[in-house]
Amino acid sequence: MHFTVILAGIGVSLIFGLSFLFTKNALDYLSPMTLLSYRFLVALIFFIILLTFRLLKLEKKPYWKLWKLVLFQPVLYFIFETYGVERINSSEAGMIVALIPIVVNLLAIFMLKEKADLSHYSLVSLGFVGVVFIVGVDLSSENLLGKMLMLLAVLSAGFYTIFSRKLSKEFTPQQITFFMMLSGFLFFTIVALTTEKVKFVLNPQAFASVLYLGLFSSAAAFFLLNYMVKRASPTLTTLFSNLTTVISVLAGVIFRNETAKMQQIFGMILILLSLSLATLRRKKISQS
Repeated sequence: MHFTVILAGIGVSLIFGLSFLFTKNALDYLSPMTLLSYRFLVALIFFIILLTFRLLKLEKKPYWKLWKLVLFQPVLYFIFETYGVERINSSEAGMIVALIPIVVNLLAIFMLKEKADLSHYSLVSLGFVGVVFIVGVDLSSENLLGKMLMLLAVLSAGFYTIFSRKLSKEFTPQQITFFMMLSGFLFFTIVALTTEKVKFVLNPQAFASVLYLGLFSSAAAFFLLNYMVKRASPTLTTLFSNLTTVISVLAGVIFRNETAKMQQIFGMILILLSLSLATLRRKKISQS
């Protein structure tokens, strides 16, 4: 795994880890579809500025091929994630996304024909054990629907990662990210206008959350994510979603006074251990 991919992975994990906190804060003032509309509007404006100053170029390509990727991310993923975060703690939501590497590893075997050795799958399994400790197995919880929605978001993220890997051979990370932001804005704005009463909110907390989600969690993070997928296998890049879990839990505890149990702390230690060992292992393999 190249050093730039590792830096991109850390950046994505930090941005996404804090995104659940900002989403939760914004949902205190905005409805889910309105929030998503504003979020992708900010991201789209950012990319239009890049196009205006020719920092981003769009060549003539069959962009219609991106429809599968766009369907799973941003459309399905953000529907499930936003309504999921609305029902559970931001830290819980971040914990559940640590399942993404498991989903991607399974999908990559069947859809990309990518396989790894026993040591790799052992480290992935170690991370999964950490997730089990964090999420718990209490299915009688009143926020079960929120957890189920987050699991559907995880599945959507898995399919997005696979399709992004396939399409990265034909499209650049900038091109993929731009059409994700454009599609997200068009879809969620139409849905918001037809199903909800869209309102302008001048609350500083909501405004700051929308800016963060639009500029960082949408534009910057997905560019870095598409960059990673283009240069490394999805089975490796998605391991950084485990780091996202740790950051989201810490953010929830520090900024929203959410609690973390000892078993969840132990789970985070297992996740960090699996990620660190997997990264060091890939570095040794690349140097040998």
